[in-house]
Amino acid sequence: MIKAIFFTAITVVFFYTIWINNIFAPHERYEMPAQHAKIADDVKSYAKEGKQLFEQNCQSCHSVRYDAVYIASVQANPKLKTLQEKYGKVLPRNVYESVFHEDLMSLKESFGKVPPDLSTIYIVKGKEYLYNFILDPQKVLPGTSMPAVMTGRPEETAKIIAYLKSVAEPSPEEKGKRVLMGVGTIAYLIVMGVLLWIYRGRILKRMGLH
Repeated sequence: MIKAIFFTAITVVFFYTIWINNIFAPHERYEMPAQHAKIADDVKSYAKEGKQLFEQNCQSCHSVRYDAVYIASVQANPKLKTLQEKYGKVLPRNVYESVFHEDLMSLKESFGKVPPDLSTIYIVKGKEYLYNFILDPQKVLPGTSMPAVMTGRPEETAKIIAYLKSVAEPSPEEKGKRVLMGVGTIAYLIVMGVLLWIYRGRILKRMGLH
């Protein structure tokens, strides 16, 4: 019983640590003016305009697959509509990459690699990093092939970040459901682990292993 309690405690501590101190969260420190940070956080007010700015300035190279926004050459390809009728607006990644392989390789020839999809970039990098990188790519990442298309346009950059945030982060309702599901799953595993430990003798005996 003591071992079961110890195992349960270790499991709870592990998941709590991962949950609170997300090891995948960005740890870089970049400055961002408060007024622009406020815009980037205000998804409700600026995400729609941010999407338009993204399509005008970024879509030639980058996609946001979670929002069914694909690179410009793919967006203009008649095959896209046919595939979306079959698979839905958000194409499976393997379908997207196989059907539009030539479009992606064309970008690779131009930039040295395929520019990444930005569906989850907000979660990975955070608003401060994105703000600085989009405004001055070479300053943040010397040698990058990313063009400085937003230099001198900080407010518009913040609106693009608001859009990327809206795609990457679930709504409060969805976030609540995910948290509840996570807690329920952990609780279920803990209870099952304790029960298996308590009744391990009977289980092994029935299996002929004890």
